Amino acid sequence: MIKVLYSDDGVVMLRPLTMADADAHLAGQDVEYVTWLDGADGTEATEKRRLADAEKAWEAGGPTFAFAIMSEGKLAGTITAEVGREDLHDNQADIVYGLYPDTRGRGIATRAVMLMVSFLDQVPGISEAVIRVSPANPRSRSVAERAGFEPLETEQTAGSEYEWLSSRVSLVPAEARG
Repeated sequence: MIKVLYSDDGVVMLRPLTMADADAHLAGQDVEYVTWLDGADGTEATEKRRLADAEKAWEAGGPTFAFAIMSEGKLAGTITAEVGREDLHDNQADIVYGLYPDTRGRGIATRAVMLMVSFLDQVPGISEAVIRVSPANPRSRSVAERAGFEPLETEQTAGSEYEWLSSRVSLVPAEARG
């Protein structure tokens, strides 16, 4: 069971995303946020359904862990890790993130990704974090690289429309972390 429900580096805090974030989340979104997030359409109904699903996943202990990215006491964006995806290996977690316009360009996304990797150290069996970015979104790739992610080129990534980057979650092997 996952015991830590938030991570904080003193500048950026991650906490579980909930329905209470709906108004701030909807107000923060812009076209760029919606464009780059997989499957997002930005409508109120869709986003409220996603937030409700996020709460249910927290109650169930996964396989999706959606966080509010908090900075200076307000919602700055969201970051999600998903484990058990069909298109990933069992030891991998997929990370997706997005910031609202007024919080971009300040290193918040990089810090959030680093906190997420630290969080994933608690998820049993996960030893690798993966970020997939569109070649048309170089800023997202830069975030991943600043957070220590490196290109991942394997049979798994061959032919993908996305650039895959990965990072080890811990220096301790997943099977030894209990």
